[in-house]
Amino acid sequence: MTTPFVSSSVTAAQTANHITIDALLGDWRWTNPAISYSFPTSNSPLLWSTLLGSGYGPQSGDGEPWHSAAKSLTANDQINFELALQKWANVASISFTKLNEATNEVGDIRAAYSEDPDEFILAWTYLPGFSVRAGDIWINTLGLLNFQDWNPGTISFESILHEIGHTLGLKHPFFDSDYPFAATLPADLDNTLHTIMSYTYANLQGEQGNEFSFHPTSPMVLDIAAVQYLYGANGNFHAANDNYIYNDENIYHETIWDAGGTDTFHYSGAIPASIDLNASNGSYIGKPVYVQSNGVNLGLPIPNVWIAAGVTIENATAGQSNDILIGNASGNTLDGGLGIDTAVVRSQRSQFTLGKISTGYTIAENTNSNNRDTLIAVERLKFEDIGIAVDFDAHAGEVAKLLGAVFGRGAVANREYAGIGLAKADNGLDYEQLGEFAIAATGLETYDEIVTLLWRNLFGASPTRTEKSPYLKMLDSGQISIGALAVAAADSEFNADNIDLIGLLQTGLEYI
Repeated sequence: MTTPFVSSSVTAAQTANHITIDALLGDWRWTNPAISYSFPTSNSPLLWSTLLGSGYGPQSGDGEPWHSAAKSLTANDQINFELALQKWANVASISFTKLNEATNEVGDIRAAYSEDPDEFILAWTYLPGFSVRAGDIWINTLGLLNFQDWNPGTISFESILHEIGHTLGLKHPFFDSDYPFAATLPADLDNTLHTIMSYTYANLQGEQGNEFSFHPTSPMVLDIAAVQYLYGANGNFHAANDNYIYNDENIYHETIWDAGGTDTFHYSGAIPASIDLNASNGSYIGKPVYVQSNGVNLGLPIPNVWIAAGVTIENATAGQSNDILIGNASGNTLDGGLGIDTAVVRSQRSQFTLGKISTGYTIAENTNSNNRDTLIAVERLKFEDIGIAVDFDAHAGEVAKLLGAVFGRGAVANREYAGIGLAKADNGLDYEQLGEFAIAATGLETYDEIVTLLWRNLFGASPTRTEKSPYLKMLDSGQISIGALAVAAADSEFNADNIDLIGLLQTGLEYI
């Protein structure tokens, strides 16, 4: 139990021998994971230690409680502080209990305002240890947190999350001359994308600013791993079958901790999304979030929804635009929704088997029977070495049929031609325009040459004058366009047989 003069018991934080965890570990953690907190309302010496070194010094000095600027948190600040506490309790096997301060008992964590003359210092915290100051958080009355509401998404709320991280035993991940031998993160991980204990705001391309357009609303991937190493994981949080709902009305910047169940990401918006179900990876969902320099967005958006290490999210449903879906090693159901959607498979095509089902396709890893995904309303698969188009009721079907009709049955296997055709179709050419584009690519100029080409590809022989005459007349009179004639040939049953359209439905159309 913590009193104004005795701190609660602490235990040494043993190294994990893993740099991403060790770089965040302080020297001590609370022995008891049932952690109390309080909001001081008085600077009476009965409630604060006047000892030098382990306490705040004499009441006549300038220790934090004695400063003329010292004051209690507002009611609204207390609400947001407790919300930030809960964000940590969600992920780790810890609990927080509020105490009303008394001369014989105060919180392990105490939070109040005081003053530091440097207005850029937003707050400061004493880590767990043997000092009676351990666990105390002081908010600078001259800093931003005194003037901004601590709502989630603000730098103020992120700062409170950061300070609470310190009270739990987490340190900064960068070099500190006071602790020259402490572990530090490599530069590409020492940023607030990965840990709110960092001071560096940077995007994945390394561009640095001084804030985000919307700040983290939870501990991030490395924070969660470190605090769970200290206290264990919260095995009860989101342990059932959960749905994570995202839209375009809200902004997101968080890391998901999910203890179990069969879970699904649902995104219903119209902004192109990239949903990655792999643990420790980030997704781009909803309104984009940027690193900013003095309010100006820098470079590309950052991943704004992450999945913590050890978490399995099984399924994802994308939105109304052209989305990217990346599954994990469990059996996923990936529903692309509207748009032209791509499932990314980070392996070679030869390592997976594609199968046609009534609702779409399955994709199964040959050496892992558990890794069998169901694809619904997904138009493209992107392997490391090749792309596969499977929207045979739309662009893949149009391109495959035109390749056979205009360039011959063997052209369906021409991955480059297929890629060009798909790109044109995806970028807005309709079927007839695509047929005209294909005919133009042959270099043929006369109607006679074009009709002869299409006939040969359909029937394997040149047409007689009688056989081609009706088509030449329709072209000459403008009754049919070159593109429409190419489409008519492409849609014929002869062409479907020539290119084995039924077989293509099973294997997909390969493209680069």
